[in-house]
Amino acid sequence: MGLGYSEVVERLQLYRRTQRKTQREMSVELGVTQSHYAKLESGANVISYDCLKTFESNGGDINFLITGKYSESGILDDFMNLCITKRGKLQMQRLIVWAVSIGLALEQEREERLPESVYKNLRLAQMEMDMPWNVWKSIRKLDEITQFQMAEILGINIKRYVRLENEIIGPDAEILYRLYSELSYIPCVVMSSLKHTLPDEVRQSEGHVLRSAFGYYLTECSDAWDYFSEEVRNRLIPILSQGLELIRRVEERN
Repeated sequence: MGLGYSEVVERLQLYRRTQRKTQREMSVELGVTQSHYAKLESGANVISYDCLKTFESNGGDINFLITGKYSESGILDDFMNLCITKRGKLQMQRLIVWAVSIGLALEQEREERLPESVYKNLRLAQMEMDMPWNVWKSIRKLDEITQFQMAEILGINIKRYVRLENEIIGPDAEILYRLYSELSYIPCVVMSSLKHTLPDEVRQSEGHVLRSAFGYYLTECSDAWDYFSEEVRNRLIPILSQGLELIRRVEERN
């Protein structure tokens, strides 16, 4: 276990205290026994992928555990929430990523810049939508690194990394921490990438094409939106509103 992972342990402890919950209550939220949870909070055990998914399904904030940034709702989430179906939300998410990318292009002359993680995650989202593939391979392509280099960055052996890239296993909290601290990719891009996380009706009808884009949360998009000038926001809102109207029409028809 790397020294940096202690930050995740500290945030897990802080999260529990902030939520005013006991270790027993938190153990239920992560789907483990109280004794196992105590080991997670002491750092003796790493938070597994299954624990993270259970935590997320119970309303837990994985983004905070890994990055230290709370996931906050904003106007972009409002657009997503107005969509009724999972397919509609996927389409809205695609539109939001595209609109935010346009906004960043319009703001490129500004001296003040967002953290590089925002640009990297949006580039990844755009790549996955334009050429859906495998999110781990997409990350390696963007950063121009080999499987062996990725395994070294994540602190795991090559055999385990290959299983991770082939989506046989999911990433634990230490892998997510290294992915963010070393390469700046937020946890949701890989937490939501496994094939079984996409709704069956979407996967069966359109297969791999829609799989990866469905999982992108709006954390980085929201950071970019807050950065935009009022003029740029006012130019983008009508585009999002018109897109939402069309999506809702299709949803209601079906």
